[in-house]
This record gives sequence, C-alpha cells and structure tokens, in this order.
Amino acid sequence: MELNYETHKFGQEDVIGNMPDNVITNILDRLPLQDAVRTDILSKNWRCKWNMLSQLIFDERFFAHLSQTEDKNNHVRVISRILLDLRGSITKFVLSIDNHGYSVLNNEDISHWILFLSRKGIKDLTIQKSNPPLLKLPIHLFSCLELKHLKLFNCCFNPPPTFHGFPNLLSLELCKVEFESGKFGDFFTRSPVLEILDMSFANFNCFGKIAEIANLASLKILSLLLRNFDYTLSSSTIFELLGFLPKIQQLHLDFLWFEVRGRKAKLFFFKFTFLF
Repeated sequence: MELNYETHKFGQEDVIGNMPDNVITNILDRLPLQDAVRTDILSKNWRCKWNMLSQLIFDERFFAHLSQTEDKNNHVRVISRILLDLRGSITKFVLSIDNHGYSVLNNEDISHWILFLSRKGIKDLTIQKSNPPLLKLPIHLFSCLELKHLKLFNCCFNPPPTFHGFPNLLSLELCKVEFESGKFGDFFTRSPVLEILDMSFANFNCFGKIAEIANLASLKILSLLLRNFDYTLSSSTIFELLGFLPKIQQLHLDFLWFEVRGRKAKLFFFKFTFLF
C-alpha cells in the first residue's frame, strides 16, 4: 500500500497535520500495522504519530512483510520496540503465529509482551497458533483484568490459585485449548458478565459449569468425542441446560463421536441449533 501525503492549507494552517489526536489514532488503527508505522515518513508533523496506535495486529501479513525487510532473528526486537514506543493504552492486540512466526518467537518473548499488555489496559486479546504443538501461555494472562474479549487458539495454560476471574469479560472463544484437569469450568464461570462462549475441540463435559453463567446469551460448542469418555448426551440434558440460562438467545451444539463394539466402529453425528 502506497501512502501519499499532500498538505492542504487554509491560510497558514496544515489541516491534515493538525488533526486531533483521536482522529489520527482512528485512522492509524484502520491501517495494516506496517503501513501505520510507515506514516512516520510522510512529513515532520506526522513523525511518531503512529505512537498513538491503540490496536496492534501482528498477523501472517505482518510477519511476511517483516521477513522481506528484516533479518528474521530481529522479529522479536521489532515487535518489542513497537510495543515500547506506544504512548497510551493498547485496547486490542492480535498475535497470529504461523509455522514461520513460531520459529522466531518463543514462550519467553510472548510472556514479556502479555505482562506489558496487562499494564496497558488491554481489552481485546487474540492469541492463535496455526499448528501444534500447543503454545503455553504465561501466568501474566490472568493479570489482564480489563479484558472484554478473549480468543485463544492452540494454547494451553494453568490458571493460578489466586485467579478469581475476568470481571469485565463479555466474550470468550476457545479452539483446541487445554487446561489443567479440573480447572476448565472455573475459568469461565468466574467471569460474571460473560455473554458469548464459543468452544471448539475443547473439553466439553462441563454443562454443569456452563449452567452457572447466568448472563450467557450465546453458546456454541463444536467437539470431537470418543465413546470411551463415558459421556451421555441427551435432549433432556440440553433442555435442562436451557432452563438454567434465562438470557440465552442462541445455542449451537455440534458433536462427532465414535462407538466401538468389538472390532467395529460406528460414527455418529449430532447437531443441534436453537435460536430465539
């Protein structure tokens, strides 16, 4: 994307260069991150304006751009510098790690970044990894108490005993996420204002805990089950769950499981959608 700057003057006033900071931030947040940083070269007035960014999207496109312009060993340095140079709060942070990104990042780097975000008022956090192995998330995640939206893909973590929930969390999306045994339900039931819960290929045997989320308006579960898990899913279980969720507006359950008898295996599908 090519960026051009043309000064428009009424009298001696530089209209573009003197736009209010909130307007400039709004413009920069809508650009791909690499283009927002490049506005530094537009003019003297735009120098370091990108430091007002409040949303950072480190996705596949960003890593591809970085690989063309920087030695891949400098990826961590570049991302860390961008974070440290920002002036205000960071409301949204997306880290999308493909195979290339994972080869140049490590858990310690990500731990430092999440600790930094926890002190910058992060409200919308997405961390996703394309392929196994699972990314082990740091304990600093549980210090991000201003979170409103959290998306995690291909991750694993262990909530500390001192974690009492995310008091402001509105939506939670989990895909291929692993918890320490017995702590899965507590993770989201301790978020009292949670409205949207979306789980894919995660431990699903937690309807009792889901029933405790009184504010839940949308629930989606996609899961692959094995018969050996000794789990019984019935229509009565579903309607009993609905009875405990007074604000539910959308329910989507999609299961696939196997039943093995002797040397033969049968494949079963179950799909249930309920909309108010």
